[in-house]
Formats: sequence, C-alpha cells, structure tokens
Amino acid sequence: MCSIFRYLVVNMKIMSKFPSLQNVLDATKATVVRFPLEIIAALCGTFSAIWSVDLDYQDPNRKLLAKAIMSSSLCLVLFLSISLFFISYNKNNFLRFLTSLLLGSLAVVFVFNFHEPLSQVDIIQFIVLNIALHLLVSFAGFLPMNYNQDEFWEFNKRLFLRILTAGLYSVVLYLGLTLALVAIKELFNVNFDDKIYAYLFFVIAGIFNTIFFLHGVPSIGRNQQSLQLSYPNGLKNFTQYVLLPLISIYLFILLGYEAKILVLFSLPIGWVSYLVLVFAIVGILSFLLIHPIAHIEGNLWMRTFNRWFYYLLIPLLGLLFWAILYRVQLYGFTHERYYVVLLSIWLTIVIAYFLFNKRPRIKFIPVSLCVLALLSLVGPQSADSVSRKSQLIRFESYLLLLEKAKLSFDQEKDLSSIVDFLEKNYGVSIFYETKAKRAIALLVKKDNSPSVYKIAEALGFNYRYLYDFENGRDKHFYYNYARSDYGAIENIRGYDLSFNISKYNNIECNNCIELDGVKYSLKSIKKEYGLDLQINNDVIPLKIVEFINKSPDFGVVYSSDKKIIQTVDTPKYHVLITYYDVNGVKEGKTKKVEGYTLKLMIKIK
Repeated sequence: MCSIFRYLVVNMKIMSKFPSLQNVLDATKATVVRFPLEIIAALCGTFSAIWSVDLDYQDPNRKLLAKAIMSSSLCLVLFLSISLFFISYNKNNFLRFLTSLLLGSLAVVFVFNFHEPLSQVDIIQFIVLNIALHLLVSFAGFLPMNYNQDEFWEFNKRLFLRILTAGLYSVVLYLGLTLALVAIKELFNVNFDDKIYAYLFFVIAGIFNTIFFLHGVPSIGRNQQSLQLSYPNGLKNFTQYVLLPLISIYLFILLGYEAKILVLFSLPIGWVSYLVLVFAIVGILSFLLIHPIAHIEGNLWMRTFNRWFYYLLIPLLGLLFWAILYRVQLYGFTHERYYVVLLSIWLTIVIAYFLFNKRPRIKFIPVSLCVLALLSLVGPQSADSVSRKSQLIRFESYLLLLEKAKLSFDQEKDLSSIVDFLEKNYGVSIFYETKAKRAIALLVKKDNSPSVYKIAEALGFNYRYLYDFENGRDKHFYYNYARSDYGAIENIRGYDLSFNISKYNNIECNNCIELDGVKYSLKSIKKEYGLDLQINNDVIPLKIVEFINKSPDFGVVYSSDKKIIQTVDTPKYHVLITYYDVNGVKEGKTKKVEGYTLKLMIKIK
C-alpha cells in the first residue's frame, strides 16, 4: 500500500513540474493516434452524459442517452482489448479497426435491446459484460505472443497503478476547478448555471481521465522489449502484514462455522455463500499479489500461504455448494443465485487447475472467469435463460396447486415472489406462455399494465409482500397505496378544496381561501375517532378509525394499488377521503391506528 502511495506521490512530483503546452499537446496527440477509437468512444459517452443533463427527468430521450453512455463505456474497454491484441500481434490497423467496429456494433445492439426503463436483469447483464471486457484487457495483449509470467504480472500491475493515478488526478482536478468556479461566483458575483458542475464532472471523468489513463498503458508485443518485473517493497509489507493475516482470520471463522453446522447437523444460513465467495476471491487476489515473490527464501509466511491456500479452500467450497444449492432447491434459480453457482463452479476449476498443474499460469484466472462471464450472457445456458425457465416451471407448479386447493400463507408468499420476479423482469406478456394466459388476457383487456396485486387477484390468490409474516397477522397491519399516477396532474372538477393531512400534522389557516366572495378558514382537531375538520364555524367529524376497523382492505398487505376512499356528507359539505397509507397494531379484533396519510377533497354545496 505504501508503494502505491509512493508511486502516486512520485507521479504528482513529476507532474508538478508544469510541462509546456506543446508537450501536453504532443502527448495527447500520441495517445489519440495510438488509441483513436477508444477516444471516440469516450467522447460519445461524455457528450451523451452532458446532453442528458439538459433534459427534463421525464424526457424519453434520457433513456436513449443512458443506453448510449452504457454502450460507449463497453466499447471503450472492448476497443482497448482489441487494440492491445493487434498491436501485440503487429498487424495493420485496418483489420484492427474493422474488428473493433464489428464487435462494437454487437455491444451497442446488446445494450439497445435492454428494456425501457432498464430492468434489474439488464443492469446485471451490463455489469457482467463490463467485468468480462475489463478481464479481457488484462490478457488480450498476451494472446498472440509467447507467455511470460513476470511480464504478465508487471503489465497488470502498471495498469492497476495507472487507474489509481488517473483517478487521483481527476478527483483533484475536478475539486480544484469546482472551487475556482465557486470562488469566481462568490467574489465577483458571476452567476453560473448549476449544470456547469455536472458538465465539468463528465468532461474530466470522460475525456481527461480516459486520455490520461490510455497515455500510460504499457506497450507489449513481439517487437517490444519485455517489461521488467518490479515488485514494490511496500506492496510486500501490506500483503504480508495486513492482508494475509485478515484473510487467515476469516478463514478460521468460516472453518469454525462449517464445523459447527456439521456437529449440530444444521443447515447453513443463506448469506454464508456470499461470505465464502468474497473470501475466496479476495484470497485469490492476494495470491496474485504475492505470486512473484512467493517462493523467495525468507518469505515463510507468503510461501506457506501460497502452498496451502487452495487446499484450505476445498472444505469452504463444499460449504458454498451446500448453501447455494439448498437455496436453489427451495426457490429455484434467479440471476443472483445463478451467478453464485457459476462462481462456485469457477472456483472449483481454478482450485483443480492450481492443485494438479505443475506449472500453472496466473493468466488462467482472468481468462477462465472472462469466458464463463461471456457464456452467462447469451444462449440456453445463460443466466437469463436458466432463471426464466426455472421460475416459469415453479409458477406452473403453483397453478396446478391452485386448481386443487387454497394455498397456505407461505405458498402465497412464495408465489407472490415468483410473480413479482417474472413481471418485473419480463412484463405481463411472460404469463401468456403459461396456463394462466386466459386469466391474464381478461385482465389485460381491463388494464393494459396491471400490477402484481391485480395479477395475483386474477389468478385467485392473495399477494403477499416480502416482509409479511404469518405470525404477525394479529399484531400489525399496514396499508400503502402504490400510486402509478404519482406526480400527475389531476382533474378535481366538482370539488372546491384539496389538501393532504396526516396524523402527525394539523391544518390551521385563517381566511386562507376565497370562493365566490366568501372567505374560508380551515382547522383540524385530533379526536379518538380520527379528527374534526372545522370550516369556518362548521365542524365535520371524520371517523377515520371507525372506517379503518370496518374495512377489510386494511390487512397485512404492505402495499396495494387498490384505492381506498371514504365519503362524508353534511348539509353544507361533501368530503372525499383517499387513504394513502395507514399503519397500526391489532388488539384482538380491534385495529389501533398509529399513523395515516390522507388526501381530502371538499365540495361546498
């Protein structure tokens, strides 16, 4: 860690000797000539980001620009991988640019086929592809040349340090220029549009940071001099005295937990699989960090770790498979569980490779992970295909149960999560592929975009929210109106007043509104049955508590798209109450209301 900091400080000292403008231009020109398509991708992403700043939040073009930014980021990394390969192979630029444009077009098509708005599946696929392409950068330049373990390690070390350096310079430059703009604004009364700070951020992050990083990418290839291994002493100290002891502590904790569940014959908790994965991945990174000096005499601690690490991973690998496959058996595949299983398989392959190969290559780690990540994106074995098929099978099995008997609370909760997963990621059209297509077709005739609550109702079961608990049915109740028209302009024709009120605030205004020459004062007073609404000298009792207790709609469901309304009529006024949210405690058959938010619309007769 100290060496990394020292490296950054040395670079800053060098840069502190302010270069001439001509030198900066020459360095920039050399970088553009070396990586032209990468710079174009960075410019496209930056301009798209700046353009999106000027658009309203609801502007549909923002969705297109978001995809343009995502495409640009993928193309930047993809183009760099292809450039490193062809430069190393010493081939002409025409073939390099043609390959870049063809594969870049596939990346753009891949992104622009995402849903609008982006679904969770789309985001996962984008992240996985981004990781795969970054891994490709680490070894693309070594594919056409004789493999040199030390040069491979040195190349990736320099890339990593260059990323840190570019990030540090970008942050300092942005903060410095932002402070300068603030100083000009405050000292000289110069008004800047607040968007200028966003413009500045995207220019520095998208253009300056990219050019600065690309300028420091090491040159490798058949006709290039091999990179000489340079292992920082500070990195050795950090790994030996900080990172490895921490890994050892977590190793003993996980092994102790595994021993506990074996002795007690209990099942592992679900999130332990994530903990084992994090431990294994951090351990492998540590293994890579110490690899050049792991066999040097005097590094006993590192030699021990390097020798025994993969053996110690074997029992944890068993715990990992046990935990995740048990979850898959209960709830089927989702994208998250798919990738946990995939990483478990990858760890198994890596462990076997390093245990049985007498001369293992560390390049195998990023290459194998990159290949598996790409395979998980498309085809029948992909995360999306496997998860979709798994949840559809489970959905069909519940439909058969629904035909025979009423589902239990836990079954309704499980089916609700399946419906939620399918609707959120694939839309209501996914249900046309199931036996429920007739019920869904009738529902869609009434509502083009039905919610999961209405889908559940159409299928004949009660939607259960994730945090609904059967044991808590007699204790708490919740209601939240899931409004799809939030923020929309409403037509209130026929009413004279409209305002929101909750249990935690009162309304009080004197002569605050005038209608047909008459001034009106309003005041709300809390009562045991709800509240009294006073309009001038008239008092209207709003029996909210009584209405909530009588209505069966205020159950344990956390959120619902069913609007609940109450009307109150007096000789002078008609009051329409819309319930936005209600919560409280059940005491026997009585609901004790603890909070509510209401919308009141009043018509003066």
